[in-house]
Amino acid sequence: MAETYSSGGELTLQERDFPRDERRYPQQDFDAFFQRHRPSLIAFLRRRTPTEADAEEIAQESYTRLLGSDYNAPRPPEVWRSLLYRIAGNLAVSQHRMRQSQHTQSGYNLEEMEFSGDSPSQERMVSAQQELVLVRMALAALSPKCRKVFMLSRAHHKTYPEIAQLCEISVKMVEKYMSQALGALRRAVGDRA
Repeated sequence: MAETYSSGGELTLQERDFPRDERRYPQQDFDAFFQRHRPSLIAFLRRRTPTEADAEEIAQESYTRLLGSDYNAPRPPEVWRSLLYRIAGNLAVSQHRMRQSQHTQSGYNLEEMEFSGDSPSQERMVSAQQELVLVRMALAALSPKCRKVFMLSRAHHKTYPEIAQLCEISVKMVEKYMSQALGALRRAVGDRA
């Protein structure tokens, strides 16, 4: 079970590196639950969010919250699935409300805005390149541990429990690092139109 990750150096993990009980229970049950329900949850969220990335982010947050709500408690799988979808639906509604509030506060009227065709304008391409530079600078300014957690989540699509295990930290610390990274990125590019 050796795995390597290229972001932030090479990371090699062997099955023997994990304590015996973490390899078996409850992580294995939760991982199986995650793998079984993730595609349908993403499809459910995709119908409720503007982008695939939003659906992925809400799904990840939903699993994190579900794991934090004592996943090991003796409940039937249907209860956990129902709770997962309830959490995801509530997060999607919250995100939608937050975006509506931001659009209202910014003074933009989406109905009056003109949108160009499929190909981005030269101006938009230059702006995107500038944003990419800002994102790279923001990521470089993060602590190495925070940057590693962010890259494992976004570049390698690891779940918070998997990242916690790989980095030998708690899931709460993973959440904290992700919050720091996302906050830094919002500050770096959030002021741009």
